[in-house]
Amino acid sequence: YSSGLEKFASQQRKDEDGSCDDSDSTNVQNNDATIIISTHACGSLTDMVLEYAMDVESASVAVMPCCYTGTDSGVPYGVRRMLGVGLSADVRRSFTLQDRGYLVDFAAVPRAITPMNRIVVAERRK
Repeated sequence: YSSGLEKFASQQRKDEDGSCDDSDSTNVQNNDATIIISTHACGSLTDMVLEYAMDVESASVAVMPCCYTGTDSGVPYGVRRMLGVGLSADVRRSFTLQDRGYLVDFAAVPRAITPMNRIVVAERRK
C-alpha cells in the first residue's frame, strides 16, 4: 500500500535537494494551493499521508482512514476504552496536525456509503 507514497515522498526529497528544476510537477513544497486527499488509506498509510502533507506544508488535507489496527499507539488506555481504537487514533492525529499549525475538524459521509465514514479535515494556518 505504501510503496507509491514512499516513491513520491522520495522524489519530493530529491526535488527539495535541488536535483530537479522548478518546473517539475512533483515539487509541491510551500505551495499554498496544495490539497492532499486520501480515502481508505489502510492503517498507518493514513499517518504517512498526513505526515507528508505536513512536511510539504500542504494548504489543506482530508483523509478518510480505515483499518485502524495498531494506529492508536500513544493514546491512553482509558481514552481507547471509551472512544474505541478508530476515534482514538483520529483524535491523536488531530492533535498532531494542530501541533503542526493546522486547524482540524471532522466530517463524515453517510454510513450507507461506507461504515468507515469519518473524514479528518485540516487547513494550514499561516
